[in-house]
Amino acid sequence: MRKIVLATLVLVLVLALSSSAMEMRKRIAVSELEDKAGSSYNVGTGLADVLTTALFNCGKFQVFEREQLAAVMEEQALGTTGLVTPQTAPEIGKLLGVQAIVYGAVTEFSTQKDEVGLGTFMGGIGFSRVTARVGLNIRIIDTVTGEIIFSHEATGEESETGGILMVPGMVIGKGSEWDNTLEGKAARQAIDEIVNAIIIKMKDVPWTGAVVKADEEKVYINAGMDSGIETGMEFRVYQKGEDLIDPVTGISLGAEETLIGTVQVMEVKEKYAICRAIAGGGFSAEDIVRENPFH
Repeated sequence: MRKIVLATLVLVLVLALSSSAMEMRKRIAVSELEDKAGSSYNVGTGLADVLTTALFNCGKFQVFEREQLAAVMEEQALGTTGLVTPQTAPEIGKLLGVQAIVYGAVTEFSTQKDEVGLGTFMGGIGFSRVTARVGLNIRIIDTVTGEIIFSHEATGEESETGGILMVPGMVIGKGSEWDNTLEGKAARQAIDEIVNAIIIKMKDVPWTGAVVKADEEKVYINAGMDSGIETGMEFRVYQKGEDLIDPVTGISLGAEETLIGTVQVMEVKEKYAICRAIAGGGFSAEDIVRENPFH
């Protein structure tokens, strides 16, 4: 009986390790956040960088930095404000090669000082209690379909007696000085909640990539070891139809997709993989690549 139980436990462990090893990292980018808090600090840029670092450190995603996204937007003149919109996200995703873009706003970045007295029996002694609040409203847009697939609000609050506050010249997200401020601690609470929510939501979103180029023998896709691709994996390939644009809002409503075949990974490089066709054909650049649910 013990041998059967032990064998079962070993099998479960092997399957768990295998599943973990084959988990593919989805490619996402973080946009500069809009400052709706009216802060005197550069909170939109600073907190976007903190969020980018937190997403990278969780190990679940291949994260593109805000500067990479900004460079693409500037080069292609995709927005004068530097902020991602549902209208510009699909084109940015195609140019940058990301599956989803995180964008949104800093809704609160405030501090409040309360004077607290201990009464006359203590000689009228008083002290100051300082509270910092940081609020974020984050959305994720699918760059393939143009749909907003996730929205989450989070607020962090940190309160201390004689707590350390930000001072002019301090850069958000840089160094232990920032980490030790009340604003830094409150921001970390909000961002940790956002990251956990993104991890949970993105588990339900199938991994998506694209064909870079194809010939009669090989199909190159835009993901490699850095995305968790392994030899032997199979992917379905879809041909994307014309984008359907809402004439009122200008937002993409998605596009029809046609399954044209299946490919199997033969060789994996750092940033791309080489596949062979095992079903169908007629593959070309920008075709959509998705996980094969039956493999």
